[in-house]
Amino acid sequence: MNFSPKSTGVKTKIIDSLWAFIIATAVVGPFALPLFWRNPRYKKATKIWVSVSVVLFTLFLVFVAGAWLDKLLTEYKEILNQAQ
Repeated sequence: MNFSPKSTGVKTKIIDSLWAFIIATAVVGPFALPLFWRNPRYKKATKIWVSVSVVLFTLFLVFVAGAWLDKLLTEYKEILNQAQ
């Protein structure tokens, strides 16, 4: 899997840079995928692989956040029960 862009000798726009995609993904998650898909420098297989990875990582983060929130609410309920 080659993530490096094809060297065409053409200067890259900032919106098409890999760093712009990484920052956008960190901020808005999978909503940044259209930014990656509009980039002509990457092959379709790479775009699919990256998209699946971003979606799976997002689902993992949602699961971890849900488990953390569930534990937090359980502890909060225990504290409320002890206060009564």
